[in-house]
Amino acid sequence: MHLIKLDNISSLIMGIRGVRIEGPEQFLKGLKDKHPSLTVQALNARFVAGFEHLEMVLQQSWMAFDRETSYSKKLDLEIIVRVACDSQIARALRTVGLKSKAMDIALVAIGEPRALEFFSEAIKGLGEISDDVIELNPKKESFLIKHHKIANELIGATIADNKLAVILAERANLLRI
Repeated sequence: MHLIKLDNISSLIMGIRGVRIEGPEQFLKGLKDKHPSLTVQALNARFVAGFEHLEMVLQQSWMAFDRETSYSKKLDLEIIVRVACDSQIARALRTVGLKSKAMDIALVAIGEPRALEFFSEAIKGLGEISDDVIELNPKKESFLIKHHKIANELIGATIADNKLAVILAERANLLRI
C-alpha cells in the first residue's frame, strides 16, 4: 500500500490478490457509491509495471486535469487511458479494466487522507492485500514488453531503476502526439 501526495489531496494505491468480480461495472459502482467523496479506479494488476508506474500515471493525470489537457472528462478514466497507453477509452477499458472473474487488481483512490484511511479499512474484505500484484517481476515485465511492443534498444537506453515504468509513463504522457 502506497500513499502519494497530489497538491492538497492524497492518493492511495493498493494491490489486492484474488478479487472475485461478478460484474466489472457493478463492482466499481459499488466502491464509488460507498465512498462518494473519493475518485476510485480499479485496474488489472497485470498491466501495472510497479508502484512507480502508477505514481507517474497518477501525477500525469492529476496535472492534466489541473491544466485542462486531459484525454477524458473524468479522472478515473484518465488513469485507465494512461495505464493502457491508449487514448481510446473503450479500448483502454477492454485492455486494462476489470473482467468478470477472480483477478488481481490495482486499486487507486484519490481524496482526503481521512476518507482514504476509511476506504483502506473498508476494502480489506475484497481479497488478500498484496503489494506483490503491483510490483514488477520478470514474467510481468516480459508480458508488458511484448504487449506494448517495446524494443530492447529502448530498454537498454533508459536510465532508471524501473526502466519499464519510466517508458510506459512516458508513452502515456505522449498519447496526443
